[in-house]
Amino acid sequence: MEDQANSVQPALAQRARTFLDRLPLAREGGRQLRRLPEGGVVGDWFGCELSSVFQPIVRPANGSTIGYEAYLRILGSGERALSPWALFSSNADDDRLVALDRLARTVHALNFLSSVEGDGLLFLNVHGRLLAAVSSDHGAAFRKVVDALGLPPERIVIETPLEASLQPDLLAFVLRNYRNNGFQVAINVDSPMQWQALSSRVPAQFVKVDSARLCLADDWRARLAWLVSLRERASVIVTRLEAKLDGVLPAGVLVQGYAYGLPAQRAAIMRAERYVLDRFAF
Repeated sequence: MEDQANSVQPALAQRARTFLDRLPLAREGGRQLRRLPEGGVVGDWFGCELSSVFQPIVRPANGSTIGYEAYLRILGSGERALSPWALFSSNADDDRLVALDRLARTVHALNFLSSVEGDGLLFLNVHGRLLAAVSSDHGAAFRKVVDALGLPPERIVIETPLEASLQPDLLAFVLRNYRNNGFQVAINVDSPMQWQALSSRVPAQFVKVDSARLCLADDWRARLAWLVSLRERASVIVTRLEAKLDGVLPAGVLVQGYAYGLPAQRAAIMRAERYVLDRFAF
C-alpha cells in the first residue's frame, strides 16, 4: 500500500506541473488562472490575486502531519492585502459568490499538488452562504476540477463553517452531497454538546472545535475525551491552539494552531511579505 502511494504522488505532481505549464505567466483577458515563475498559481478575481497558504493538522503523540488546511491570501489593486471576509462580503450576488468560492478551491488544489509532498489530506473551507446558494448536488462542479487534476477526491476534506451547524437539516443534506461526490467532510462545532446533538444526524468524518470555546468549560478535558470516544463517527480536531497541550489532550485527538505550525507557503508560491496572516478562512 505504501509503495502504491509513493508511486501515485509523483504522478499527481507531474500532472499538476503539466496543467500549470499550460497556464500563462502574465495576466490574459478571460483567463482566471496564471502561474508564477517561482512556482504555484494565482487566481485573478476582478483585479485581486488569490493565493494559498497551508496550515498543518497534526497528531500530537508523534508530531506527524495528517493533512493541511488551505487559507486564502488576497492581494488587491495597488498591492493592498485584503482579508477573505472583505472580498467575499463584497460579492453579494449568489452566482458571483459561487464562482469566487470555486475559483478559490481550484487555486488551493493546484498549489497543494504543486507544493505539498506526501499523500496527506487537503482541508478546504466553503463559505456559509454557498450552502444555501447552491440548490442541489454540492461538490459536483468541483469534482470535475479534481478529476481533471487527477487528485483522488477522498484526499479532499470539505469543511463547513460554524454557523452551518445551527441548521442541521441543511447541513446533513449538503454533507451527503459532498460525500456522494467522493469527498470527505468536516464540520465546526462550538461545544462537545453541540456535536452530541448533531452526531447521529450529520455524516461528518471530522469534527473541529475551537480551543477557546472548548476551554470555557471547567470539565473540558472530560468533554473532549467524550468527543474522542465517538471517533467511529468522526475524528476530533482541536483548533487555534497557541500553546502546546501534549500530555494533556486525550489520546487520538488531532490538533491545529500556531503552536503546531503557522499557515505557510509550502514552496515559493508567493512572496510571503505581500500577504497578511489573518485568521479568516473561506
